[in-house]
Amino acid sequence: MMDSPNNNSHEKGLGPLQRLSDKQVKSWITISKVYPPDDIVIESMLKFYGIPVRISRREIPQFPFTTGPLAEVIIAVPEEMVDEARDLLESENAGK
Repeated sequence: MMDSPNNNSHEKGLGPLQRLSDKQVKSWITISKVYPPDDIVIESMLKFYGIPVRISRREIPQFPFTTGPLAEVIIAVPEEMVDEARDLLESENAGK
């Protein structure tokens, strides 16, 4: 289970009120390529820890759902927060 950011569970991270706006971000780096519903879980976790997230999906309006390579979701975070985001993903995966 995730600890809240106020518990200092992730010591080097930003607090929930120190978020970067999209205008402050110079470049976005892809940290993961996943499939639903993992994208929703990862996006929620990163946002919880104050890390801005960009999600890219290959949506085809003619299909009500996608599978295989078309379902792949790319998750990107600001370059300044790549290490923190990867640490969070690794710690979450280690707990499974």
